[in-house]
Amino acid sequence: GELDIRKMGALRKKIPITFGTFFIATLAIAGVPGLSGFFSKDEILWMAFSSGRGHFLLWLVAAIAAGMTAFYMFRALFMTFFGESRVDHHVAHHIHESPKVMTVPLMVLAVASIIGGYVGVPHVLGGANHIHEFLAPVVGGSAEPVKAQAIFSLISEAWAAGGGAEGHSAALEIFLMAVSVVIALIGIGIAYFLYLKNPALPKMLTEKWSGLYRLVSNKYYVDELYQFLFVNSLKRAGTGLWKGFDEFVIDGTVNGIAYFIGWLSGVTRKMQTGLVQNYAFSIVLGGLILAVYYIMRAFF
Repeated sequence: GELDIRKMGALRKKIPITFGTFFIATLAIAGVPGLSGFFSKDEILWMAFSSGRGHFLLWLVAAIAAGMTAFYMFRALFMTFFGESRVDHHVAHHIHESPKVMTVPLMVLAVASIIGGYVGVPHVLGGANHIHEFLAPVVGGSAEPVKAQAIFSLISEAWAAGGGAEGHSAALEIFLMAVSVVIALIGIGIAYFLYLKNPALPKMLTEKWSGLYRLVSNKYYVDELYQFLFVNSLKRAGTGLWKGFDEFVIDGTVNGIAYFIGWLSGVTRKMQTGLVQNYAFSIVLGGLILAVYYIMRAFF
């Protein structure tokens, strides 16, 4: 019944299956070597760097994002399952392991997180990488040839001198793989230091950099900006169409025609009195008007 990890803590012994499967999944998504996330992350990072459309900056951004993933996933792990319990006393006595209908799928996914990546072991690690060309019929073939990056020119020359172009490419891929693992370990280490070793430090940092904390806590105000630029503007446009066009133009036209027809009907209704003398008077009056018209026409 609780969804806020800030109100959890020390749950690993109370829900051990959930903890074990969550821990394995966290290791995988953080890119720890040997688990499925490591192979998929390496493939993405290597293609971001080496493909025809790749670039070192793309690799750098993706590697930093991978490090942030490792950080926030281990933050969730440490805050939920380790440290001191922050569970509300009304909730504490309800804590229990989930039923098998939930834990069995978790265990299946945990096993897949351990062994699933070996379907796509990169060639540089001696694998066949069976999933590398899986989407080739859809996306249009294999990756473009590896291109050298200027930032690693000195290292590239050293490697190329030792093993040729193929050896250079393999060594460079292994080097970048090792760097990405180090970045992930740094993210894990920061999470450990902040949320397990010194859990009071995050609160001190939020108080010291309250402006930055509010900016990040409010997701860079993207939702507010989206609300202002799109939601509220579309609401104002809809209200304008409702008040200005729908009510004034459409309703005004329909109601105006109805009013005009009603007025015209009221006028013509007075001409149909049902009295013979009124009709006789109208005939005489019409005859006089015609007579005057023809007399005037004869003179003019």
